[in-house]
Amino acid sequence: MSGLLPIRSLGPLRLVAVGINSVIGGGIFILPATVAALVGATSLVAYLAAAMVVAGVGLTLAALAARTDRSGGPYSYVSHAFGPFAGFQVGWLFCLARLTAMANLMNGFARYLGTLAPWGAQPLAQTLLVLICAVGVVGINVAGIKAASGAATALAILKVGPLVLLGVAGLFFLRPERFVLIPVHPADFLRAVLLLIFAFTGFEILTVPAEESLRPRRDIPFALLVTIASVCLIYLAVHTVALGVLPDLPSETAPLAGVAAVLAGPSGRYGMTAVAAISMAGCTLVSMVGATRLLYAMARSGQVPAILGALGRRRRTPVVATFLFGGLAAALAIAGGYAELAAISAGTRMLIYLGCCGACLVPGAAGGAGRRVVAALTAAVIVLLLGALEGREIVAGLAGLGCGTVMYLMARRGGAPAAPLQREVP
Repeated sequence: MSGLLPIRSLGPLRLVAVGINSVIGGGIFILPATVAALVGATSLVAYLAAAMVVAGVGLTLAALAARTDRSGGPYSYVSHAFGPFAGFQVGWLFCLARLTAMANLMNGFARYLGTLAPWGAQPLAQTLLVLICAVGVVGINVAGIKAASGAATALAILKVGPLVLLGVAGLFFLRPERFVLIPVHPADFLRAVLLLIFAFTGFEILTVPAEESLRPRRDIPFALLVTIASVCLIYLAVHTVALGVLPDLPSETAPLAGVAAVLAGPSGRYGMTAVAAISMAGCTLVSMVGATRLLYAMARSGQVPAILGALGRRRRTPVVATFLFGGLAAALAIAGGYAELAAISAGTRMLIYLGCCGACLVPGAAGGAGRRVVAALTAAVIVLLLGALEGREIVAGLAGLGCGTVMYLMARRGGAPAAPLQREVP
């Protein structure tokens, strides 16, 4: 046993790249059609509403991140404010959300790339594509945080560049009559905002690898706010173009590929399809970084087996956790049996954000009066949005919390140490 520590190498720009990769996954490539079907042109207002909620969460997390340089993010913040049980639940929900997200992203990567070749939709081809994505993501993570952040930077450029180009070029093809607002049902608008917030989420991963950041108390808050601002602008521009270019946006299965086809013909459609696959691969990569670093923090606190936080001798990355998450996500993606677990992730992030808002409100917490007001208002809006969850999503979320409670009680009964040393992994 030896007290290995992670290597600090994440500067502000690399953190921003990690954040953008974590947020921009597959949602932006399909959600424009989904929210347009719910509320039509009012979806632009829904984007603004979602951006305001996300900004509130970002300010709350930034205030909390500025007060600690320990890894764990929401898990650490909630543990410090409300005790180990609440912290464990947040960490457990975070891991579930990351695992199901990775499975969905790997599956989406295979589906999108599969459309580029006649044989790509065959089960064997889909399995091979999922495995290629899994092996690549696991390999890069095991290679170390420098390799992972470098790949994240490259993938962020590859995904953001085409989206920005589409958002700018599409402005010349807009049809004003497609922006006429129509009356919408409040419940439909609330559901649209809820769905869009899920598309905006993922930036919380930035707070997890604090011990691999060069100056976490300064750089992580900066990266959080830059990531959220950048994503909001990209999403709003892309949706505006999709709404103003496509004549029947709600019926589109791949709306951004449809926009690219209008702008550049078949080559544009194929190019945007490839961008979607790259986007999902990048999001899978940073999801792995966040999930494994959270397991490292939980293992250090003795709430999960110490082997899950074991760091490699050379690269100082959680090797066992990386292989475990990569294997489970690939298996779920190939089997296609992750739909039920995916419902759990619908509300888990909102609960995580709610816990962080609460952590910002306890006596002696981060931030001044202004930050506390922002946290309180954001918490109130989150509670309102949770009311838009469907019954099966609520049941699945409660089941996830129940499983976490059982695991926590089993760990307590086993008498796990409070802060075990890190094991070496050759």
